[in-house]
Amino acid sequence: MKKILILLCAFILLSACARQSDLTVYNDTDHSITVILDGTIHQLLENEPPAVETFYLNSFVLFGETIDVPIIINGQVYLEHKEFTIEMKPNKDKAYHVEFDRAGLQINNVSLFPISLVQLRKEGEADWSENIIDEVLYTETLSPTFSIIPNYDFIKFTDIFETEYPEELIELNAGETTLFVFFGI
Repeated sequence: MKKILILLCAFILLSACARQSDLTVYNDTDHSITVILDGTIHQLLENEPPAVETFYLNSFVLFGETIDVPIIINGQVYLEHKEFTIEMKPNKDKAYHVEFDRAGLQINNVSLFPISLVQLRKEGEADWSENIIDEVLYTETLSPTFSIIPNYDFIKFTDIFETEYPEELIELNAGETTLFVFFGI
């Protein structure tokens, strides 16, 4: 009888029931974005309801089932491409808010010199970034919009003749595109 009671108690302690857990992804940008949530593609338009995935996880008396849910946020000009996981537990809802984390930068070359190198630097640091342009930016051309981390303060240009121009202040704001006009002076 004692064994039956112990087995019955163990069965009750280890018995599981499925608990609902919701993972909600909100679009806090004013653009449409694509989010891949546990393999399901969601197109989140601005001012639309969030993407919600529901998981049913086993909940035991002493412990509960956990899963890692993969999330992919496809990059745009104002968003860095992100791939990460969120751990889901039984009866615990989670939320993630997508916000702008990049600035756009366009360069208008009105000088007489083709630009081969554009670099950025943060205030208080001596190191310049890598070249942000892929191709030479010829005179009288407008570059495509580059996705840039917005915490840079200075911009520097070098032309195809390896002449460096003095650095200039630049203001980059997340979610906005800054048009920088290069005069070559």
